[in-house]
Amino acid sequence: MQNKTDVELMLEYQSGEALAMDELLARYKNPVYHFALRLSRNVAEAQDITQEVFLRVHRDRYFYRPTGKFSTWIFSIAHNLFISRMRKARWMVLWPRKSEDSDELIDVESPDPTPLETVANDDFNQVLKQCIQALPFLQREALVLREYQKLDYEEIARILHKPLGTIKTLIFRARSALKDKLLPYIKESKGGSHE
Repeated sequence: MQNKTDVELMLEYQSGEALAMDELLARYKNPVYHFALRLSRNVAEAQDITQEVFLRVHRDRYFYRPTGKFSTWIFSIAHNLFISRMRKARWMVLWPRKSEDSDELIDVESPDPTPLETVANDDFNQVLKQCIQALPFLQREALVLREYQKLDYEEIARILHKPLGTIKTLIFRARSALKDKLLPYIKESKGGSHE
């Protein structure tokens, strides 16, 4: 089973081969969980989303068509579940949009402290995570899919239902914002000044 592609495994699962799902679960459980965790900032929420993703894969297995990469399909499910849960939990208020960029949502912070807010800021990885969490939602989501899940721009465009140019712009802006936020920290850690 390990030598088979994701698409082959999914088609076998459609045909009733239960072991194919075991292999897909082994391949995608951690990537889906980490994707959900980076978006939700909540371990329990990420676990719930991950479980629901695989329940949806099982439930919708007969609707799956190998027209694209399996990873695009499964991350689309995770994306859609996260958005639905956000709407229900009112983590975002009526989907407001920035006036200068109609494709970008305004992120409304949860009143609950995140785990990252309780951790000391002396570790670069923690600072990086905080900077990523501070990005506008669509920038953060596109960047996570690109940098952590290693998806190509076309896959990200299909997952987020945005034009390819918008995805490239979102990732460029996210990288630029991170560079601006992290540069003072990098200079400070190397003994430089903030001038």
